[in-house]
Amino acid sequence: MSSWAPEAKVLQVLVLVWLVFGLIVLYSASLPEGLKEYQNPLHFFVLQAVWAALGVVLFVGVARTPLVVWWRWSPYLFGTVFLAVLATQWVGRELNGADRWLALGPVSLQPSEFAKPLLVLQAVWVLDRWSGLKRWEQAFWALALVSLVGAVFAQPSLSMSLLMAIVLWFLAFAGGFPLSWLGGSVVLAVAGIAYKILSTTYQAKRLNSFLDPFASAQGSGYQVVQSLIAIGSGNLWGTGYGMSAQKVSFLPYPYSDFIFAVYTEEFGLAGVIAFLLFLVVFALVGLRVSLRFSAPRSVRLLALGTTLMLVIQSLLHLGVVAGCLPPTGMPLPLVSYGGSGIWAALITCGLLVRAAREAGLVQLDVVSTGRKVQLRRRTPPPLAGGRSE
Repeated sequence: MSSWAPEAKVLQVLVLVWLVFGLIVLYSASLPEGLKEYQNPLHFFVLQAVWAALGVVLFVGVARTPLVVWWRWSPYLFGTVFLAVLATQWVGRELNGADRWLALGPVSLQPSEFAKPLLVLQAVWVLDRWSGLKRWEQAFWALALVSLVGAVFAQPSLSMSLLMAIVLWFLAFAGGFPLSWLGGSVVLAVAGIAYKILSTTYQAKRLNSFLDPFASAQGSGYQVVQSLIAIGSGNLWGTGYGMSAQKVSFLPYPYSDFIFAVYTEEFGLAGVIAFLLFLVVFALVGLRVSLRFSAPRSVRLLALGTTLMLVIQSLLHLGVVAGCLPPTGMPLPLVSYGGSGIWAALITCGLLVRAAREAGLVQLDVVSTGRKVQLRRRTPPPLAGGRSE
């Protein structure tokens, strides 16, 4: 790492801190459920630790692979994950009314999780080449990107598709798309979400429970009410690590969808502020990479997309837990239980670190030759197709 750009070094440390933090929080949040369901309090923690270890291998591999390689394989990876998301509609394993998982022997994978980093990668690939594409190619790739979001939306996974749509919108905005197009896309997205909520019984119940959770505290509002009780119990400093009462038979999914409620109960408002400050630091470092105007446009867009994907997902999770957003089953990156989620998050982190490394390759070197001082510009690796910026 000695030759890495400063942002790449900082981001790698932040990712590892985030991962360790997640394992610590999960250990406490999952103990009662592991004992209840599997007669083993360490069941969820051990599995998550194994997935995290494998995920770190993925993270290192992605961060050490030049972006020119990722650009070369991006369309094929995008197509593969698109087909996997579509396959969940016919051969997917249903859980809680949604077909989001594919069973591969004893292992179940959630393709929509892997769709997040690959959507960013392919969107950047398209935006970087947009002006050089033919009209039919522009239409094809624009439709493909939107269709992947729509396929996730149809599973149904409202929260995941909303996250992907938001990040895709910001990438299109940063890529210079006309505001009229972007404004029209917002209108269509709002109409689609409204139709889906009104036409899906359990989505409508979630919306009602969000508007007035205490009106159905033992029904559709149960999750939100128990989450708010956990948050209120934390007060300023929390009840102490491992001392959450809500995670014991009260709070649903304390190790995944509502894991931050357990953290808030045990660490209080002080813990919430600490995590938010961490997110701010992470976002600032990632956005600093995206604002390196000496770097290729594709590298800056990739840094922007991956940073937004991780930070916005975290904020959506916090919003659900705090009752500010409808309960949508949004996991907290690198914290919530799940192999697909932790691998996808670490792949996203690896792409961000790689972007930071390559953004740092473009800078001015001062070369002293006797009494003269020359400025020499380093050049980044060429993009796919032999182009460089």
